[in-house]
Amino acid sequence: MPISLQFRLKNQYFFLVFFLFLCSNRLFAQSQSFQLDTIKLSNIRLSQNISGQTALYIDSSDNIQTEHLHQLPSLQRIPVSMGRKLPVRFVGKNSYLQFNIWNDADSAAHIFFLPGFYCNTITLFKYNAATQQFDALPRLPGNKQSRQDIVRRLDLAAGERATFIAELGFFKTTVNAITPTLCYDFFLPSLLNQLQNERKLNSIITYMVCGIMLMMVFYSLAGYYTSRRMEFIYYGCYTFLLGLMFFYKAYFYKIPTEANFFFESYFDFIMQGTGTIFYFIFLRNFINTKNEYPLLNKVLYAQQVITVLGLVLFTYLNFFTNNFFLQNLVENGVKYSWSVSIVLFIGFAIFRQSSILLYLAIGHSCLLLGGFLSLYMINTSFRFNSTLTSLANDSLFWYEMGILLELVFFMVALSFKNKQEIAARAREKERILMEYEKSAIERKVAILAAQQEERNRISADMHDELGSGVTAIRLLSELAKAKMKDNTLPEIEKISNSANDLITKMNTIIWTMKSSNDTVDNTIAYVRAYASEFLDNTDITCKVEYPEVIPIIELTGERRRNIFLCIKEALNNIVKHAAASAVTIRFQIGPQLVITISDNGTGLIPEKLRYFGNGITNMHKRMESIDGHFNIRNDKGTTIMLSVPLG
Repeated sequence: MPISLQFRLKNQYFFLVFFLFLCSNRLFAQSQSFQLDTIKLSNIRLSQNISGQTALYIDSSDNIQTEHLHQLPSLQRIPVSMGRKLPVRFVGKNSYLQFNIWNDADSAAHIFFLPGFYCNTITLFKYNAATQQFDALPRLPGNKQSRQDIVRRLDLAAGERATFIAELGFFKTTVNAITPTLCYDFFLPSLLNQLQNERKLNSIITYMVCGIMLMMVFYSLAGYYTSRRMEFIYYGCYTFLLGLMFFYKAYFYKIPTEANFFFESYFDFIMQGTGTIFYFIFLRNFINTKNEYPLLNKVLYAQQVITVLGLVLFTYLNFFTNNFFLQNLVENGVKYSWSVSIVLFIGFAIFRQSSILLYLAIGHSCLLLGGFLSLYMINTSFRFNSTLTSLANDSLFWYEMGILLELVFFMVALSFKNKQEIAARAREKERILMEYEKSAIERKVAILAAQQEERNRISADMHDELGSGVTAIRLLSELAKAKMKDNTLPEIEKISNSANDLITKMNTIIWTMKSSNDTVDNTIAYVRAYASEFLDNTDITCKVEYPEVIPIIELTGERRRNIFLCIKEALNNIVKHAAASAVTIRFQIGPQLVITISDNGTGLIPEKLRYFGNGITNMHKRMESIDGHFNIRNDKGTTIMLSVPLG
């Protein structure tokens, strides 16, 4: 063999030996990474956390057998972070705690071992020096208020030194923690109670949040009762499920019951996911995404489907597999998908600039921040500075604050929406009222038009049919009088006079009924013509005064008729009783039509009132029937004033 080759082989051999030596030293160092301190029972007063005197090994590969316990590899100190939360990748793996105890008393003693929360199984092994193996210990009777899967009892003889290994199996939850503690029998109930109340302030705040959410449930039920809108039922289900989840979180904290194990390992996410589904359904109904925002509606609907599928897969992994890492991955994936949908909602709200969407987006921003921080603290060992209050290091607290702020801004959005709906209902009511008034006016106009048409028809028929007949009677009576000359019969004279009176009255009725005469100026003209004709055969002069410009103002036939009959009655009384030589009829036009009839006669004489008392009464009644006013007084004769509102 060549010398160079031998030299190279020797070098490789020495290098291999040196490498194996280093590796063996390293392996030895790993197996003996630190020296375990022995725990003296005399140093334990009531209870003592022994994390600093306990070694930890987690069997990630599931290859540790009972006969290999004396050779546990890579023992290490318990990290501080595991005292807060056991990493998810180790849940479902067997964890081993090794510690040494010395009963330095002169009598036998027993003490309880509490490894942490939440253990599914606790198997204790004690080192047997004779066999140099760890033997499994039987389950010794323990404290009545403790459970075998929470604490285990250790018995030591006087002066005995013992090494124990605890094999731990944890429930499938993210709130597991390794906090090995030794406690005496009499103090164990107090210790458990102390552990359950270590986050008392957190629990108080949680109960307050639960109370607020319960009020929201009642508010939602009241909203549904008054409006029958299903969105309130959806929101009530959301707040009820999340409020109940928060309540159980506080109530079951470190309480070793089957209900708590079921809740922490499975049902809390089911409640949260189901409540979130109801929230997405509520959100779609509340802002009417189907009609108003179709794209947002698709996003929210897709999130509902993702959540339902996630809950189904989570349920399958929980009950039919032991792969908690994948189960937790599904849970986190669903929660992160919620965050994505919230981010999309916030961006959509900013883009659309809708007030209601913006208020909801602010609430969702708070929920996103609180939920993300809570989820981060659940899945990592990160905590804020220990000098801060325990609230700041509580993942549930941040989620509760996010939910609470989301509720506040939801109420703001709801108030704004109610304000908009009230305004919309008021506008709709006003529109319906205007349409009703318009239709009522149209009906009234149609009725008035029909009435006017009927009045015109009747007046035309009276003029054509009755008028011609009465005129014929008058002409025939006049012819008869002319033929009889001085031998005229009084009956024929009466017929002629009655015919004249009938023609006058009929003309008055026709004038009243004809719609084209329904104006103030036509009324003045007719009164002026009638007064001149009526007083033409008397010694009384008549003067009619009226404005130079008479506006076109409507005066219905009913009003014209009553005004004219009052003027006619006044002129009759003047001719019969006043002994006057002049009459003045004055028209004044303003908000009211004021008609003044004055004569220079004897005035009102009490003795003669009985002759025209009925006429005055009739004038009173006629003016009252058209909302007018009648007045009579002595003023260098008699003055009668009639007034009627115009418009």
